[in-house]
Amino acid sequence: MSEGEFKAAVQEGNLKKAALIAQKMMKSFGCFHIAVVGNAGSGKSSFVNAFRGLGDDDEGPAEVGVVETTMQPTPYSHPENPNVFLWDFPGIGTPNFPSAKFELTVACYKYDFFIIITDTHFKDIHASLAQKIREQKKKFYFVCSKVDKDLDAGRRKKIYSEARILQQIRDDCKTHLQRAGVNDPQVFLLSNWQSDKHDFPLLKETLEKVLPYHDTRQKLLNISNQTLQEKKEAMKKTTWKPAILSGGLAAIPLPGLSLVADIAIMVDCMRDYCKDFGLNSESLAALAKQVGKREEDLKAVIKSPLATEITIDLVLTLLSNAAGGGVKYLSFLGKNFIPVLGSLISAHVSFGATMIMLDNFIRDLAEDTQRVLAKALGEEEKKSK
Repeated sequence: MSEGEFKAAVQEGNLKKAALIAQKMMKSFGCFHIAVVGNAGSGKSSFVNAFRGLGDDDEGPAEVGVVETTMQPTPYSHPENPNVFLWDFPGIGTPNFPSAKFELTVACYKYDFFIIITDTHFKDIHASLAQKIREQKKKFYFVCSKVDKDLDAGRRKKIYSEARILQQIRDDCKTHLQRAGVNDPQVFLLSNWQSDKHDFPLLKETLEKVLPYHDTRQKLLNISNQTLQEKKEAMKKTTWKPAILSGGLAAIPLPGLSLVADIAIMVDCMRDYCKDFGLNSESLAALAKQVGKREEDLKAVIKSPLATEITIDLVLTLLSNAAGGGVKYLSFLGKNFIPVLGSLISAHVSFGATMIMLDNFIRDLAEDTQRVLAKALGEEEKKSK
């Protein structure tokens, strides 16, 4: 699979094929191993479960308990990429995993990245772990996994400020690590029981950028964006054909003919354009199945109407507004339409309205396709430019 094949699939509007090629290219790097290390009871196993979107009682989680439950490093697959593994380590410094064994493991095994976890405050042992990891020219993040306990304690005081408490914890963590010789440490404060709060989302986003497939995915998304821009410009050069047909019919002195012709031309063109970009229901269903996501989630990032939503009433309303320069679909979809017909009588207005409407629609489809591909490939939605 190659970048050229990916570009061709995007150009054809075959989003399922584009996603398949992207998936194979993103997995070609091999496996990536993330070691989750820290002292016993620091919440390593619960962190692995929370990161994977599992509760401690769900099927297939890392084992947790009030005593040390992890006897040897155990791998668990990343929630979105089976080639990425999170390794749940035994507590460092325990009889099952003394510091010397950890140092040997870091030096000899193929862990690519480390997350150093504490449940309270970072100590010299955590700084020592960081130094050993750095000696192997590998990278790491620090995670304080139970800030909910500090916040609960703070609520018992007369004056409570969550932001102030979190900042105090962050400053204290960084100060101690810097004193122990760790320069510019990256510290994330979170609760294993609230994976949508505090620094947990930021940790996932930041960690995503160090994974080897991140650069490949970003490069492919850049290619798709360029391809879609080229496709948009090429398609916009063809909108004069239906516009001329519409304008020509408007000049024929038969009552209602222009309006009927405009509707038919626009409905057909817009539905065909949806299919050309791969934004019809059949294509989106196939894409969703390919990437293992819900079709509804892919459709949620689409801002223009889908082919099934392009109706006579929608076209009438959008045509009557197109001459004003711009279209906002959400203000029309799902509402009762009262189209303004007077501005559609003139051949000049009909030609202009058709051109504006189709050009705008093609532009919006290109942006929607880029958003759908980004969502399908696991990238957070970004505003198209």
